Order: sequence, then structure tokens, then C-alpha cells
Amino acid sequence: MNKLRYGMFVPLAFMIASLISSCFSYSNARQNIADDLNEAMFAFANENRELWTRQDTIAALRKMHETTHKPIIYQASDVNFRNAALKEDAYFILALVDKRTTAPKIKGHKIASDSIMLIPENNISGVAVQLQGFADCSMASVFAASDQTLPGVFFSLSLLSIVSMYIWRRKETEPITELAVEVPSIPSLTGIKLTPMQRQLAQMLLDAPDMKVDKATLCSALWGNKSNAEESLYTLVRRTKAALSVANMEIVCNRGDSYELRVIS
Repeated sequence: MNKLRYGMFVPLAFMIASLISSCFSYSNARQNIADDLNEAMFAFANENRELWTRQDTIAALRKMHETTHKPIIYQASDVNFRNAALKEDAYFILALVDKRTTAPKIKGHKIASDSIMLIPENNISGVAVQLQGFADCSMASVFAASDQTLPGVFFSLSLLSIVSMYIWRRKETEPITELAVEVPSIPSLTGIKLTPMQRQLAQMLLDAPDMKVDKATLCSALWGNKSNAEESLYTLVRRTKAALSVANMEIVCNRGDSYELRVIS
């Protein structure tokens, strides 16, 4: 029982290892998405740097912020990502940042890239354009993008060890069945119609080793010193045979010097 109790730590350890490795894989998948956002954001910023730092763009951003108090959202459908699926979920935020204005905080559980500041040339007023990428990836989509091979191996080993422990416990608790040794039944004279002499003869054969008795012993026990005892024994055996046949027993003469009782199977 102690072995079984300690053995249960094996599937538990595999299950914990599966959970920990799955969390690491999920975290790595989120980080990979953030890295992909960073690369795409830097490429997008370098490609459009002059556009975002122009004075008319800055003026438009300022007016929009004063009107809506929201940043510009640029959908990233035409931006190249290592993971092409991000084109549907990613976007970039363009916000004007200066002494009077700060970039708004984006609420929700989103994967965010780093942010960069695009500062115009001859910037006297200290105005900058903040650029940051976001991805609206659900937990399920991040999990699907993660590599769950190692967690799957640990989980499979956990299930395998549980099944092994169950089989082992079944074998331990199964009763040990002893091999039945067939013991030959001892024949009985009960219910057989015999005369007293016939019963005495049959009982002597039944009680003897190997159920065999020599003629001299039988004659002496049954008739003492009678002169024609062997003839009487022959007649008694013949009559007793007929009585014992109904109980599947017979008396056999062995080489003329002994009689043996046998059970007919």
C-alpha cells in the first residue's frame, strides 16, 4: 500500500511538469507576438517617418485629439508580419505627445509592442508622435499558436502512469487462488446391502494399504483355522463382488495370492 501511495507522486509530477511547460510555451508565444509587433512597427515607422513628422500631420493629430480625445488607429492589414494571422488582429496607435498632451492608455488584455517617439526636425515646441503596436489576440488563439509538444508529452506520460498504477493495483488486490489439488475420495460401504461376512471382507480390503490383503490373512481373520477356508473365501468373494458392483467397486484377484478392492471410475 505504501508503494502505491508513493507511486501516485509519479503521475502528479508529470501533470505539474505538463502544466508548467504549457505556461512557459504560452508565455513564449505571447512574447513572439510582441517581438513580431516590434519588428513590424519599426519597419512601418521607418517607411512613413517623414509623413508622421510633417507639421500638417502634427496639426491634424492635435486637432483630432482636441475633438475626440482619442488617438489615430491604423489597421495593419498591409503590414508584413512573420505570423501572417496578425494582419487581422494587429493595429498601430498614433498619438501626439507634448507638454500638454500625453498618450492615452489602451485598456483591455492586449499584446503590446514597445513604443517609439517620432520627433520632427526643428522641433521647438517639444512635440512628438508616439507609435505603438497592439494585437487583439484571445487566450485561445495564443494557446493555439504556442508549441504544446512538450506539455503534451508530459500529459501523456501522466495518463500512462495513472493507467499503469491502476493495473498494478488491480493485480495487487486480486485474491491469490490456490491450485485445487484433486484428492481422491475414500470409498464407503454405506448404503450397500451386504451380509455381515461380506461387510467384514469388504471393510478389511477397504482399510488395508492399497486396499489389498493376502488370502492367508483374510482366511485367518474370517474363519480362523478352518480347513476349507480358501474355498469359503472364493465363494464369499464371488458373492461380495455382485453386491459391490452397484457401488462401482470390484474385488480383483492378484496372481491367486491376494485380493484387492478397486473403485471403477
